[in-house]
Amino acid sequence: MGKGARLNRAGRIIVPAIVIGINFGLQAPAFAQFKAPPEAERELDLSRGRIPDSTGLSMPEGQPTRVTGFVVGSMSYNSHIQMVPEFAGGAPALADAQSTNFRFDKFGLSFSKIFAPWLFGSVAVEVESHRDRHSHDFDPGFGCPGAGTCIERFGAETPATEATLDKFNLTGIVPVGNGLSLSIGRFDVPFGIERHDEPLNLTATTSEVFQFGRPQMMTGFQTSYQFAPSLDVAAWVVNRAESETTHTPFDDNNKHKSYGGRIGFTPFPRGALLNFGLGGFWGPEQDNNDSSKLRVLDLDFSWTPYPEVLLAGEVIYGEEDKVSFRERGIPFAAPAVVDKDVKWRGFYVLAHYDVHPWLGLSVRYGRLNDLDGARTGVAQVLQSLTIAPTIHLSRLFPDLRPSGATYARTRHPIDWVNLKVEYRYNFSNQPVFSKAAPATDISSADKTSRQLQVQAVVNF
Repeated sequence: MGKGARLNRAGRIIVPAIVIGINFGLQAPAFAQFKAPPEAERELDLSRGRIPDSTGLSMPEGQPTRVTGFVVGSMSYNSHIQMVPEFAGGAPALADAQSTNFRFDKFGLSFSKIFAPWLFGSVAVEVESHRDRHSHDFDPGFGCPGAGTCIERFGAETPATEATLDKFNLTGIVPVGNGLSLSIGRFDVPFGIERHDEPLNLTATTSEVFQFGRPQMMTGFQTSYQFAPSLDVAAWVVNRAESETTHTPFDDNNKHKSYGGRIGFTPFPRGALLNFGLGGFWGPEQDNNDSSKLRVLDLDFSWTPYPEVLLAGEVIYGEEDKVSFRERGIPFAAPAVVDKDVKWRGFYVLAHYDVHPWLGLSVRYGRLNDLDGARTGVAQVLQSLTIAPTIHLSRLFPDLRPSGATYARTRHPIDWVNLKVEYRYNFSNQPVFSKAAPATDISSADKTSRQLQVQAVVNF
């Protein structure tokens, strides 16, 4: 995590003596979130004129480029696969139903550089293997609606390996007050504690809220300001709300931009770190449609009362204007939706405890009420209970220094090597889980499914 410069109230830039990095999901300059004061820092007087001259540091050629990255591999078992109609995206299917599968899931590489205490940038690329599954409508009469009965079928999608321009930011600090951060690039939406990249999550999978309920990434302009250790604000103007569920690209799809922000509060910045924030995301998200707006309101919290304990949660409410999508077939038959204002709401709570320095345990409960079926394709209450013991393999070597990175807005460390063993129980009030083979009529389905995943994460 690159720790950039900041300004104190006396107008002096404070530069951390050491810059530590682990992966590109934790580029601190891009987000307005409280960080614990560095253990060693020095002040630089701005009274001598130009900022680059006053820093006392060498120019870019004296600052090395930091290279960091990670790899992710897994073994997975699914009892059933969730049926998500294609217009709502898809569900991860790392293994076929009733079978196990070994995978090399992801490789990420990041480059970051501090050009001056007030200017720094980073870029990250990612090679990821997608293995998703979604359902299609099938009608013997060739069309849904048509002459026959509309029945859902899984598609025969093949895994795809993609090289992605994952993250980018160029950030400057304007010497106003405590330092105004201005960034352009592609960022994680700074809601909650869950992120797209596995090294940044305490569990192997993400919650329903993250997968279906809210934006996950964004591309555009972001600004942030730390009013005090207990109050920070971030705001952004971006192309659109990007989602890994639908594999949304970062290019804009209409003529207008989307807007958002988050106000963060940290009542106890130097003690048991407690942070909670209120955020929002607003804008037109439909193709070639500038009038229909998506609105998401997000409340999140994280608390590290003790070094070995972490509590976190997120609550969302969303709505979108004039949404249309196809008829759904058996086993959750429902008519087509045309220009309907849709709503959804959900939450998750997560607790993590390090039972031993080398062994942690995470428990998460998640719930999403998709009132109109616009997010998951089915009007349902989708829930899950996740239990994930984690073996911190790198802590078994006492002489290995810690990574220096922490999970978002917490003091809980991210380890160099983690082995997560996750059991997840999914349940819904609708029959949305099936073990049917692709291109086979799904005339009936179940309301529950079970997943087991062993995930290895290596940071370097």
